Amino acid sequence: MATPASLPPHRPDKEYSFLEALNIGPTNELTLVSQEKLGLSPTPKSPATALRSPPLPPLPSNPTPSPARSEFNVTTPTKSDFASPKQNLATPRPTGHHSLFPQTNTHGNNVEEVKGTNTSKGASTSKGTSTSKGANTTKGASTSNGVKPITETAAMAPSIKAQAQCLESCSKVTKAGDRISVRMLEYLTSIKQTHMPHGLDDLAHGFLSTCQVLLTIEAGLEECTRTHQFFPGELLAELDKKFRVCFADFQVLENMLSRVLESERKSHGAMGKMKRGLSKLFGDTDFSKISSALEQTRESLRVSALMFQWSLGDDKIESGAGIGYTGLAAALDRLDQKRSSTRTRSETNSSHHNLPSLRQQEQPPLPPIPALQWAERSTSLQNDTMMSSEIRSPTSDLRQWSATASSVHSGDRHNHQTAFDRLSSFDETMSHHTGSDSAVNDAINEELAALDLGSDKVVRLKTDPFTMPRWNPRASTGSTDGATLKSALASAIRARNHKLVEQLLDRGAPANSPDIHALIEAVKVQDVESVRLLLLFGADPNETDREGMTPLALAVEKTLLGAAVTLLKYGADPNMKAGMDQDSPVARAIQSNKVSLAHLLLMYGGDVTQLNSEGNTMLISAVNKKTPRQFIALLLGYGADPNEKSREGKTVLFEAITSARDDIVSCLLEKKANPNLPGPKHMLWPACSQSPCLQLLLKHGADYKKTPGIMELAASINNIESVRILLKAGVDPNAKKDGAYTPLCTSIRDNRPDIFHLLLNSGADPNTPAAEYPCFKCITHNRLQFLPALVAAGGNLNNPKGILETAVSQNYMEAVLWLLDQGLDPNERSAKGHSPLTTAIRDNRVELVDLLIMRGADPNKRGEDWPVCMAVRNPPILKRILNVLAEPRAFKGVIERAVAANQLESVKLLLAAGVSVEDKNGGVFSPLTTALRENHREIVRFLIDPNGGGADVNAPGEHLPVVKALRRFHGEDTVMLEVLLENGADPNKMYRGWNGIFQAVENGELEVLQILKDKGGGFDLDAKDEMGRSAIEMASQRGWDEGVKILREGRQKQ
Repeated sequence: MATPASLPPHRPDKEYSFLEALNIGPTNELTLVSQEKLGLSPTPKSPATALRSPPLPPLPSNPTPSPARSEFNVTTPTKSDFASPKQNLATPRPTGHHSLFPQTNTHGNNVEEVKGTNTSKGASTSKGTSTSKGANTTKGASTSNGVKPITETAAMAPSIKAQAQCLESCSKVTKAGDRISVRMLEYLTSIKQTHMPHGLDDLAHGFLSTCQVLLTIEAGLEECTRTHQFFPGELLAELDKKFRVCFADFQVLENMLSRVLESERKSHGAMGKMKRGLSKLFGDTDFSKISSALEQTRESLRVSALMFQWSLGDDKIESGAGIGYTGLAAALDRLDQKRSSTRTRSETNSSHHNLPSLRQQEQPPLPPIPALQWAERSTSLQNDTMMSSEIRSPTSDLRQWSATASSVHSGDRHNHQTAFDRLSSFDETMSHHTGSDSAVNDAINEELAALDLGSDKVVRLKTDPFTMPRWNPRASTGSTDGATLKSALASAIRARNHKLVEQLLDRGAPANSPDIHALIEAVKVQDVESVRLLLLFGADPNETDREGMTPLALAVEKTLLGAAVTLLKYGADPNMKAGMDQDSPVARAIQSNKVSLAHLLLMYGGDVTQLNSEGNTMLISAVNKKTPRQFIALLLGYGADPNEKSREGKTVLFEAITSARDDIVSCLLEKKANPNLPGPKHMLWPACSQSPCLQLLLKHGADYKKTPGIMELAASINNIESVRILLKAGVDPNAKKDGAYTPLCTSIRDNRPDIFHLLLNSGADPNTPAAEYPCFKCITHNRLQFLPALVAAGGNLNNPKGILETAVSQNYMEAVLWLLDQGLDPNERSAKGHSPLTTAIRDNRVELVDLLIMRGADPNKRGEDWPVCMAVRNPPILKRILNVLAEPRAFKGVIERAVAANQLESVKLLLAAGVSVEDKNGGVFSPLTTALRENHREIVRFLIDPNGGGADVNAPGEHLPVVKALRRFHGEDTVMLEVLLENGADPNKMYRGWNGIFQAVENGELEVLQILKDKGGGFDLDAKDEMGRSAIEMASQRGWDEGVKILREGRQKQ
């Protein structure tokens, strides 16, 4: 068993081999660079919190070394190098800062028993000892307060299966991560620190953080599975999908590392000095892409990891950390420490740097650059005298350029040694044309304060970019170094490292580059000083990026006033179209209501007469509910036309009204905005809903005669204040809108008593019709409360006629009573000829029928029909009508109507009132034939019953009853035929050349013919039809021998 004494000695001046890095003892303190320093978001209890790591297992003695590689001795571990299945390892792990999880045990026992190969599967047991076998059996584990697991039941079988599959996917990914850790550690220990490819350090740290998140989730899933707590299937499916994405990223990374290692082994031959390592197989962007992919995966899994980490604690997660992961973490920590110490030595002793020619040649001090001076203005502002172009300005305090892992984009991570040495030499020389950030900022702020931005003062400034301070680089670069310097410049700008930005520009880094866009990068990070430095070294202030965005347009979006003023003084065009929407900087500032920026752009030539990408004028785009009035006045002062229309025909006055900005309306009208210019419609229409705007428009000459119906609109939107303003302005209260709607009827319809009485008191005519008359409007909309006022104001209840019938049709009992109380005739018919009584009968309004009859309605007077004829459909109403009807027999066909309505009770009432059962409707339709035709069998039986109706079964109606029965039922149902025959119906009786025998032969129904033979008293075979044929002749012509036989058998005896 290995002991701490057997560990390799601490060697601060040397790098460890692969196996030595894995076996670092507890005396070696290791530090993992935090995610915060790498620019990544921190996670709870990340490696940056300097937790302790569990002890690493011992390694076999006398490992076989690989061939010499640079200054490292690397031994690739094999399966036998790790603990064999029979070994029981209990060596304490290092307690350095790279420890992932604290070595704790809830039972106070600090012993770990490892069985099998030391490739921890992330499963642990805590019952006195910690054994890595596979399943986590820790008792009392619980989940976080985020997603609440559910206990296992039979119904949870799908969730159990899904959680098992999710755990399997997670374990697969963590195993792949441990395997990749070994490969990455092998590669790190096979190259020199100065040859480390750019981006590899960031990739390694990001990879470790991803593995930590995975280990946390794996431990949590195992614990929940062990305690029979299961998550919903949807959550597990989403988590499983993320694991698969992570596994795909790991596969890409593993393939990259395999090829890099293979290339590195080949490079140790004769071609080794040509450095065919990673930089020739992959570009820098390859590591950046995989780093970005891992970061996205890590962020998507972070919430799940926090859920388990908060509930389980690190002591239950630590067993998932494999040996490869722990070794990689220790090696990275060691490399970070050495790099930091190397950088410190290089800063204190510059004799170790390259480029002796630059150091031997004494650099003359450069004169300071003066603070940016404002160009001559056309107003009363004091003219400034431009300093000589030979004078230089101080820029900023120098930030120390750190080469530690926290500087993600530092220059010490480039592929070429010469580039690294040259960038390192920047630290040895202090800049001769940089000064204080605060001095420059104070100068800009003083100038901005003098401009009085945000006021409505119109100032126009002249700018001459050629008189602005410029600086030519002291060195130029080749194509290879140029690409390196461009990348370093972009990184320095993003880090806001002004000293490095200035040094890179002074050494030849291009300020204008089609692939970097340094000036736009500086604006993106909102670094005014970097913007100034780039412009000082010749950056084009009007350059565009791939999306067509200019620095000035971006400065407007970022509300970066200091950068905007600097860009303008160096010649940035405030009217240049930019971005995907092709809006100019001045249009962007105005549309966003960035008053100070817009004022500044207008001072430097911003055009207020242009249209934006949406086709709106600058004034229209500026107006909203929060736009300062002073801002509109400013735009008008710079020449904006208040009557100019947008692409859709709108004017700014229309926009201000619809935005309820009466202060802006006042400002526009004072600046000669035309209140009668349609834009797109007359201004009074939208102003009706905004009373202050309406008053301003009328005051400034808006012509209401051009808007007929404006009063009705004000009434329909229930704006009484606008109605008052219009009445005061002289608008006719009876003027119709669209030729149909009056203000008074609109107020009745909308139940606005305040507007109703205001209009009525202001001269509105109560008899002026709209779609209907005002009095009728009160009835149809249940507004009886307005009717007395209308009548008092002259409303005529008798013209037009029919208001009482309208009240009955609305079933408006209160209005009927009120109108009857006013003396209206209850028999007065409407324009359509309907009387109140017939309307009440039609609608089955028994109460209204009683009321009308009681108040004098005459049942003998016709409405839409005779009241008694309409009442047969409702026996209770018919009974009331018959009680007051003098002569019911005067109305022919009333019983037939009752039969057609299938109202037997009405038939009985009419018979009781003396109406004849044979009374035909229209002289044709008898009650009996109608009952047969409509199949009202109960009424048929009642009508032919001698004790009931007593109807004659042989009296024709529309035809003979027997013929009607034969035609209606066609032999399918002979009940009605048999009832007629039993009550004396004669099938031989002729009517209009036809009888029942002929009808039976025509139908060809043998059964019916047999019934007529048996119950009809025999056949009269001598009878002829209208064509002169007898029944036998008709049957013979049809070839109906059976019928002929029955006919002959049933011949009547003479």
